[in-house]
Amino acid sequence: MFSFLIKGIVMLFMTFFTSTINSKEIGSTIASSFSNTSVNEPFKNEFDQWSYALGVSLGNYASNLFLDQSKLGVYLRKDVFLSGIKDSILFKSKLSSKMVSQILNKLEKKLSILEDNIENKILKKNAIEGEKYAEKILVTKHAKRSSTGLVFLIKREGKGLSPNKNDIVTVNYIGTLTNGQEFDNSYKRGKPLSFPLNSVILGWQEGLKYIKEGGRIELIIPPSLAYGTKGVSGIPGNSTLIFDVELINVQPSSR
Repeated sequence: MFSFLIKGIVMLFMTFFTSTINSKEIGSTIASSFSNTSVNEPFKNEFDQWSYALGVSLGNYASNLFLDQSKLGVYLRKDVFLSGIKDSILFKSKLSSKMVSQILNKLEKKLSILEDNIENKILKKNAIEGEKYAEKILVTKHAKRSSTGLVFLIKREGKGLSPNKNDIVTVNYIGTLTNGQEFDNSYKRGKPLSFPLNSVILGWQEGLKYIKEGGRIELIIPPSLAYGTKGVSGIPGNSTLIFDVELINVQPSSR
């Protein structure tokens, strides 16, 4: 989640320094810039603009790095960071390349452990909240839980065909998380959605079979029948999903 930023900034420094600081003469020129250049001076030419823009870009990247690592409990010091940049440019690094690599590898491992701990806590929290929500719905009259763990509440049974997994269905629906956050809504798009039933998550494949055309059902889908521990964009890992689905049409395949 966050540790890739460490790799990114290290690669950025290595690329920059190996491509530009390849001689003592260039190093001396850069060194003199620390005393001769003022940020208050106007840009004299395009080279100055490019140089400053590169510095701003690197500074923004570093600021985001500090912020992201602090979320993991790793608090990097900006003054020491800047000291490292200056010493490297002046060929006065207090650490050898080997030591830098070793230290950053150690940091990478530490960040990975911290990320895993946070991720596991989030997954556990989402699982607990999902089960609590399902239990609350099961108190509702007519709500049922199938052997797969799917909780459903038929609001309108409908008439006509019930879909098989190979049929194409047309539906309108609203999808939310257990906290009420809406992540999808076909009504807002102004157009129902059609798709082969076997192309969507298992919770839908099972749930829509309980109603017929014109029917409406609420599905409380556990992670095992949705997107599991990985999640997808807008849906965190281990999320229980709530769908209010209206089955508009069933286009049978060859049965």
